[in-house]
Amino acid sequence: MTDQQATLNPSASNNFFDDLKGAVGEKALKTLEPQALDPSDQPAELSTIACPEKYTCSTQKPAPVTFIDGAPANVAALQVGFGKAIPRWKTGPNKRINFAAFQNGYPKPEWALLAATALKAAADDWNKVGLGVTLQWVAKLEDAAFVLSYAGNQGGVLAEAFFPNDIDLNVLNVYQSAFAPGTVQYLKNIFLHELGHVLGFRHEFAPEREDNKDDYTVQLGPRNPMSVMAYEFPPRLQTSDEESARAFYSFPGTELGWAEAHSRAPKSERMLKVVDVEPKN
Repeated sequence: MTDQQATLNPSASNNFFDDLKGAVGEKALKTLEPQALDPSDQPAELSTIACPEKYTCSTQKPAPVTFIDGAPANVAALQVGFGKAIPRWKTGPNKRINFAAFQNGYPKPEWALLAATALKAAADDWNKVGLGVTLQWVAKLEDAAFVLSYAGNQGGVLAEAFFPNDIDLNVLNVYQSAFAPGTVQYLKNIFLHELGHVLGFRHEFAPEREDNKDDYTVQLGPRNPMSVMAYEFPPRLQTSDEESARAFYSFPGTELGWAEAHSRAPKSERMLKVVDVEPKN
């Protein structure tokens, strides 16, 4: 699967959400009130069954065979860039990336709050990094830049996110495999990785697999085999992730260079424009 954004189709009119309600109905769009999950309410799936060896999301292509089977295995760094630009959220006082969480559509009703609470916990961890923009759970879909949604069975894929953009509403999809025994207890970790995409960070192996002349990536900081954007499971924020993320969001320039030695891009095209996207507050 190519790099993609998991989005609802945006409307050019100011009546996007009215149009959306008319298309799918209000019940489908009902969202949860921000709240915390009582530990005693956690489902029985929270077991000690072994977790997956590798992380799987479909925000980008799966890992190349060389990364799955051997060398150069487990190289990692924060990578940025989408197409021929480098999107990130605009920072400043009270800048927020609001998210909502659908209440319906899950096979088990309790999964909705379980997933939303895990997403909130992951957002809190990213917020502690201090990027100048915060992730915040809101009740109203109309106030959200993206919504957490259950999207059924996608094989072994756990989740799918998007990169910073200014469309009306994005979707962060969580799939059935994320609720499997041995995996469901790591929902927060899954969302740590996916929120990395939401903040503009690519998979760690992006430069090694780039063979598309219209899509480049820029490396931030040193490589770390345990980066949250690697495919190690469960993903965890590393000090290098935090430092590189802060450097990216505080970078005052308007361009960054694509410095990988094997780049097929002409030298004149190795500087990508940094695009600051205004969060929907």
